[in-house]
Amino acid sequence: MREDTESSESLLQLKPAQRAVELLRPWILLALYLLTAANGWWLIAVPLAVATCLSGFIQMHDAIHRSLGISKSAHDLLISASGLLLLKSGHGLQVTHLRHHGRCLKHDDPEGVCATWPFYRVLLEGPLHIFSMRFYSFKRASHTRRFQVFETAATVCLVVLAVALFVLLKSWVGLVYWAVAASLSATIPLWAAYLPHRLAPEHPTVRTAGRIAQIWTPVISSFAFHHLHHAFPKVPTALLPVLASREGTPKYEAHIHT
Repeated sequence: MREDTESSESLLQLKPAQRAVELLRPWILLALYLLTAANGWWLIAVPLAVATCLSGFIQMHDAIHRSLGISKSAHDLLISASGLLLLKSGHGLQVTHLRHHGRCLKHDDPEGVCATWPFYRVLLEGPLHIFSMRFYSFKRASHTRRFQVFETAATVCLVVLAVALFVLLKSWVGLVYWAVAASLSATIPLWAAYLPHRLAPEHPTVRTAGRIAQIWTPVISSFAFHHLHHAFPKVPTALLPVLASREGTPKYEAHIHT
């Protein structure tokens, strides 16, 4: 019985090859974006920029939960680095995201509050809400302020670099990437908070996403199995489909706002 339990648990931990994929994916996609953008292949480059940002989001999220099977310091490094791919302070998001898990959809959940708003308000106020979350994180978590200051300064420097490349070299490479990153970042309250907490696990859209996630897990899994993630936050996003397919998975609260 014990051997069966240990074997079952090992299925929910990244194997070395899987870990390598999870660690390298956003950076390989970034390199491909830079290559295609530098050659002016924008029909390929722009989708690659979107994929880079979404992969960075998943990596940052798994690093926040320390679920990648690496050291604490390596997780901290990834939180900072992958957050920059989205123009974010990764450690700032760590504060609000862990608060979200502890106080999901309560009045003092700064990340999940968007799920309680009407749809039009998410569209209008969502882009501004991300700034209020940044201030919330800075005020609340004094132990990560040095990380947050560094990440904010690094974000500013990267944006300035993108502008400088355009002014000096007439290169759109940096500006196009940051336009994509800024757009996705501004809509995070919609696709990472509102929709996952408005659609129940039985919703046809969520069920369809669950089937698609068996083919390409990183981004789709975070939506299809968001409710399962709340119950098992230490399971990497890429392995949520494995967890969902297991027999005897305990019942869990769906955290749906109605």
